[in-house]
Amino acid sequence: MKLNEHLTLDRRRREFAVFLEEMEPVLSDFAGRLGLPNPNTATTEPEKFLEPVDAFMKEQIISDEDRIWILARVAYLIGQVLNQRLEGTWLLNENPNSLFFLRYVVGRFKRVRNPQATVDPFDVSTAFLSQPPGRSLAGIISEVEQECLRHQ
Repeated sequence: MKLNEHLTLDRRRREFAVFLEEMEPVLSDFAGRLGLPNPNTATTEPEKFLEPVDAFMKEQIISDEDRIWILARVAYLIGQVLNQRLEGTWLLNENPNSLFFLRYVVGRFKRVRNPQATVDPFDVSTAFLSQPPGRSLAGIISEVEQECLRHQ
């Protein structure tokens, strides 16, 4: 591992707790802005929020200035849904041979036999937001879930 990778790894380890702490208020705020009931349960009951967020996002035109803001919120939701469905957790990928090295990912899925299976919800969110209107958040999450289950 290179020196800059060691430094990044140390920094990402230190910031991981903050990353996780930010998730609840960020998702709650997002759900609240959409007028969804009980927004403070978005991290613990993400499936309840998937359909309404999907419906809201389906036809949205996303400006460059809004993309980062929306990307993070959708990524948190994607990660939480996958963690719930596959019984996983958020983690820092410390495998230098992984495509997701030094990224916050979801993995350690109990429902997936491959112990190395990981998903970068931020990549999935980027792919989702890059789709034209008519996109399906539920669809892309199901595709990723099936891909994880298929490669057991």
